[in-house]
Amino acid sequence: MRRLTMNLPKRLTQTVALFVLGFTSYFSAYSVAADESPVKAASSEEVASKLDPYFMALAEGNRLIATVALYKGDKQVYQSTLVPQGETTQLVEKELKYKIGSITKTFTAALIYQLVEAGDLSLETTLETYFPNIANADKITIKQMLNHHSGLYNYTDEPAFLSYHRSPQEKEFLIKKIESFEPNFEPGEKAAYSNSNYLLLGYIAEKVTGKPFEKLLKERVYQPLGMENTLLGQAINSENDEVFSYGWSGEQWEETPQWDMSVAYSAGALVSTAEDLKTFIRGLFQGKLIQQASLEQMIALSNGFGSGIFSTTYQLGDKKLQGYWHNGGIESFISHLAYYPEKDITVVVLTNGMNYDIRQLYETMLDAYFGQDVVVPEFGQAVELKQSVMLPLAGDYKSETHPLDITISVVGNTLYGQATGQGGFPLTALDENTFEFAKAGIEIRFDRENAQFEIKQGGRADIFIKVDDEGGQSVETLVVPVETLQQYVGLYQSDDFPLDIEVMLKGESLYAQATGQSAFPLTPISKKKFAFKLADIVIEFDVENGQLTITQRGVPHILMK
Repeated sequence: MRRLTMNLPKRLTQTVALFVLGFTSYFSAYSVAADESPVKAASSEEVASKLDPYFMALAEGNRLIATVALYKGDKQVYQSTLVPQGETTQLVEKELKYKIGSITKTFTAALIYQLVEAGDLSLETTLETYFPNIANADKITIKQMLNHHSGLYNYTDEPAFLSYHRSPQEKEFLIKKIESFEPNFEPGEKAAYSNSNYLLLGYIAEKVTGKPFEKLLKERVYQPLGMENTLLGQAINSENDEVFSYGWSGEQWEETPQWDMSVAYSAGALVSTAEDLKTFIRGLFQGKLIQQASLEQMIALSNGFGSGIFSTTYQLGDKKLQGYWHNGGIESFISHLAYYPEKDITVVVLTNGMNYDIRQLYETMLDAYFGQDVVVPEFGQAVELKQSVMLPLAGDYKSETHPLDITISVVGNTLYGQATGQGGFPLTALDENTFEFAKAGIEIRFDRENAQFEIKQGGRADIFIKVDDEGGQSVETLVVPVETLQQYVGLYQSDDFPLDIEVMLKGESLYAQATGQSAFPLTPISKKKFAFKLADIVIEFDVENGQLTITQRGVPHILMK
């Protein structure tokens, strides 16, 4: 195992990350240009020759500290570990343990399906059996909690959560919290990610069996699979090879304050290693934990949500390789676990400090394994721009997917961003349209033609559109009558495309939203064709046949309404 060492950290006092699912932005994970030539897997040496320089560049650019690993079957093809310790590079043979956040949910879901198979639970059992005082408990089923269709308010979204998440909390306190919330929607009406579902599922497993959640996992998951390095997190114990997480200060990695794991529990409190996570996901799909019928129910999607797991594809030659995954984030830990059953490939990314797009990491690892070229990123190459080049970017911007507005201004020869109620931050120019604020891991890319920008931070991407003084969109574009736009509204699906796309009207503007991802604006090119330039997406509607064609980076897909 390679261990890359860097500067010792100070303590970071304010960074907080929720243990939520990290959705990939738009369709980039699904739109790799097809390669018609036969695909041959690379050797471990070939993979290392591509990935070592890639991860070294991320380390030297202060973009990443992590363990990254790829496995073919039970065999490790590649693994590297980047840690903040000293200033030299050294080789060690030690498996580090990371908080894995919401990947915990996949463990919890497997445990629930075991109890269903044993007859201790039913997927149709209602929440009122165990927690009758929660709103809609008589209508919420175990199945709806597993696939986030319950409508339960996400307890980590409550503003008061930040006042108690670092101190021990009794289960009764957290249950009372959930009981106090109004539902987001009626059970089964739609899907929305909520940590409340999986916190309660863990509590239900304990009520059904009379055993603590941690003991259930040991007996039913760890021991059957031979996992020895996974545990329910407590205070980080570095003597047990557990790592701290860090945020980048602009000068060095600074330690992030810890949560108390009682508040995450069965929704996000597990600690594990790359090797153990590989063992877990392979055991799950090989029938060592649950029966095939249960697995099929678990991976079946409804409104884009499986039960503790999600679906993805990787373009492999002229076909799409089907995969299943979950992300996690807690404190400054961000993690990703994916499995591709047809090729028996597991990808694990466990970061404890990141100023980069996690999607890029695991796609690059797959690219290297399947013989694709890997581009080594370059960082810190700032450019100087004239004030006249930056002035057209200044203005007020609003987003349909982010609660804060952002003002862009020019002070001297520097571009600044400022979110509602927050201090301004300087943006370093990488080119005329791309800027970064490395201290917070922020990248902003402008689309001057359509007066909008995309902002990325911590794996999240949001689109902001420039507005005029009256709050309307300021850019002059082709105007398509609302009556015409209304014809395009609806849900579009395809067996050959892993995401559903919902097209909607917001005011007099057309938006699209893929399953589990943020809505993005569509700029008309003609009355039937629309673009989202920042992601290289073009959508053309065919009302007569009830379909749309979405093209990204030259790859078209047809979806039916």
